[in-house]
Amino acid sequence: MKKVVIGEVEKYEDEKPVRPVLFKGERTTTLLLCLKPGQAVPSHRHEGFEVVLQPLRGEAEAVLDGQPTRLRAGEIVFADGANDFAPVNRGGEDFSMLITLVRR
Repeated sequence: MKKVVIGEVEKYEDEKPVRPVLFKGERTTTLLLCLKPGQAVPSHRHEGFEVVLQPLRGEAEAVLDGQPTRLRAGEIVFADGANDFAPVNRGGEDFSMLITLVRR
């Protein structure tokens, strides 16, 4: 068993987004994305994975499966990793989100 306290690993840097890996298994990886206002992650894909997004704090935007999508705390979004993914925090508050990649 591994236990992670989000408040202990959640951190924000002015220079770049922070993405600590919380769990790395045989088929599953979970990381915590932390974006300060105005920060974005460059467009990329997670080929061969299903992606589960669980925003924890704040709000961000991303195009998922070809659709503009708001990522809000309290929601869970499921996406195909074969598509481009580029979350951006356009709001005025910090944004954090659990990202779980599940190998197909």
